[in-house]
Amino acid sequence: MFTPALGFHAPPDRDIREGLDAVPLTVLRVPSGTDIPHDVQIRDLAYLGSYHWMESDTPTFVVPGCPRRWLNKRLPFTVTADKGRSYLSENEHHMPGNALVPLLRAVDLVEEEADKDPFKWHTVDLVTDRRGMRKLLRWINGKADRNFRIDTQLAGSHTVLFNQWEAHTTENASGNFGLTFERATCATSPGCERGHTRIVSYDFDGLKVVLRFNVDAFLPTSSSSTSGSSSPVSVDSLASDLAHLGLELPPRLNAEDAKPDPISGLRVIRTGTADIAQDSLLELTTRSEKGMARFNWAESYPQLFLSQTPNHYLAIHRNGRFRTIVKRKLGSPEMREVERKVQPSLKKLRQILQIVHDLVIEHGETGRLSLVCVGGVLKVFKRTVVDSFLPDQFLSRFHGC
Repeated sequence: MFTPALGFHAPPDRDIREGLDAVPLTVLRVPSGTDIPHDVQIRDLAYLGSYHWMESDTPTFVVPGCPRRWLNKRLPFTVTADKGRSYLSENEHHMPGNALVPLLRAVDLVEEEADKDPFKWHTVDLVTDRRGMRKLLRWINGKADRNFRIDTQLAGSHTVLFNQWEAHTTENASGNFGLTFERATCATSPGCERGHTRIVSYDFDGLKVVLRFNVDAFLPTSSSSTSGSSSPVSVDSLASDLAHLGLELPPRLNAEDAKPDPISGLRVIRTGTADIAQDSLLELTTRSEKGMARFNWAESYPQLFLSQTPNHYLAIHRNGRFRTIVKRKLGSPEMREVERKVQPSLKKLRQILQIVHDLVIEHGETGRLSLVCVGGVLKVFKRTVVDSFLPDQFLSRFHGC
């Protein structure tokens, strides 16, 4: 979240049909899902990279950064309502038209630091944000209350890139308590105060996916837990706790510490850790006592499944006064039952991704297709411009050797 300067006026919304042909290429229908007789699963997950954005006039990011650390703050406590403006698409906000560049560059920098072999981008079928997958799921479930658009591009012979198109990249905070709850219950490392973005690869029932998503927090090991703590955490105590995890607390950072990255055009600060285990990742959700009756696992579970975030904490409040946190874990009997109910939608998602993948390949590397959902109807349009999501030096890696 960020709070703009006094007198800030958001630019007008973009037209969802800008840069598109007047007539759609085709209309997509929700698949039946019956062609997949088995449960769809995610396998072979691997961490590729991570980063944070810093507020700066020049696009600046921190690699690999570090997620917020869960403090297990003693209940009850009270927070104020969210205010200001928050990001819908921080990547597009900082890198308009090139929002995939930081994804690939963060992976490069993490590989360099770890002295790893370069990732084989030409083996990937789909590069996407989790947000795009969830939009398609809402359409599948008849819950696409907001119109949306996803721009696509073919890279190499078979890798489809999804780029999140947004009418606006920021929006007014909702007046709920999710962001302030996060700040009250988690600690951050210097330079990593902004949202943490993580990049992973996995096999989604035969489709090799590279996924980018935001991480709310991570759970420390038991040796570094501050269970029962209700007092503010000092920098010294945070450094001590991070040391238990093999992490080092960097000095306070600002955008002036960044160095130019000639490959991406970004400025970069290299600090943080790539050693945050996937099984420590934590999703935080807040609901009012009244709103609990409307909590919908069909909407919330895919957020965990698609990023394989194993821990979910649901914090319940009355007017910002939090008294209860319900803690759940993927793979528990309760969550397995939730997944069983969501499986039909996940099968349909797998099918529609294949349909879109094949359609984009059919139109080749110079083709430019966009998925546009208006009023719950998903249409495919050709774009009238052939601008690329990535510079040639990044696109070339999708062609293999």
